[in-house]
Amino acid sequence: MSSDVLTPALARAEGLIREIPDYPNPGILFRDITPLLADGEALRATIDAL
Repeated sequence: MSSDVLTPALARAEGLIREIPDYPNPGILFRDITPLLADGEALRATIDAL
């Protein structure tokens, strides 16, 4: 992304990504994007930003 400022939709998308520490192994930080995939507007904003 060319700007450090997130749009409201991208900020919401970032908030939907859950961080699960030590999964599946100790020292790994797993990022679960399932909630992002379920939110159409946030998913579209993410795709557009890519």
